[in-house]
Amino acid sequence: MPQAHSLYTLCWYFCIYSFLGWCSEVAFAAIKTRHLVNRGFLNGPVCPIYGFGMLAAVTVLGPVSGSLPALFIGGALLATALELVGGWALKTLFHARWWDYSDQPLNLGGYICLGFSLLWGVAVTAVMRVLHPAVETLVDRALTNPAGAILLGLCTGLFVADLIATVITVTGLMRQLGELERITALLHKSSDLLTKQVGGAALVADERLSAGREMLEDRTDAARAELEMRRDLLRAEILDRRLGASRLLRAFPTLKSTRYENSLRALRQDLNERLAGRIRRR
Repeated sequence: MPQAHSLYTLCWYFCIYSFLGWCSEVAFAAIKTRHLVNRGFLNGPVCPIYGFGMLAAVTVLGPVSGSLPALFIGGALLATALELVGGWALKTLFHARWWDYSDQPLNLGGYICLGFSLLWGVAVTAVMRVLHPAVETLVDRALTNPAGAILLGLCTGLFVADLIATVITVTGLMRQLGELERITALLHKSSDLLTKQVGGAALVADERLSAGREMLEDRTDAARAELEMRRDLLRAEILDRRLGASRLLRAFPTLKSTRYENSLRALRQDLNERLAGRIRRR
């Protein structure tokens, strides 16, 4: 009968598998894009969803670890449920879709799809049968001591600090996207107003109306220039923070905002142009 795991041991499993999950995400992205990108939601080298996933696998599937079919089915179901809940929670909290399987067959709301569910089943089975025994031995023999406890406390503190910083970054990004949406709306409104005013004035030949039209054009152009400058400065401010929103946009190229998608799309276009410029200069 599988032994019960202590809270200390489970915390170490979470840290180790969060790190290994981050490594797999970075490797997968590097093979796919030929670029090294921090693919984690957090700034540090961790992907907590993998840590939570393996905690669930270890505690729930441990009793059936001797059966490959049970491991595969259980692993697929657990990982899929975690991905579904995680995607929904991130969308609810931050009004954004961090991944989207809408273009994959047999998907559910873009949060999960059959292909990745099967892949998760294979991955969990392989990790539980091949990798986890080594991780378990490492924790039991090398990390169950005062030095291991200090290291775990340090990792936990860094994780909490990183989580707080990332939440602040994401909420700040959404607030800035909202400001960009407001500026864009004002730019459209000024264009529509100018078109309407100039169009009406153009029908009248009176010199005073003509002069008034020119004055209106000058004021509107000045207001548009100020709005465009504010928009460009705000975009630059967002993209210049390499450990903030800019990193998140590189880490999640399919990130979609349920509220400010137009501004997010324009921001990503600016980022892609910057990256392309850097590549050309090399």
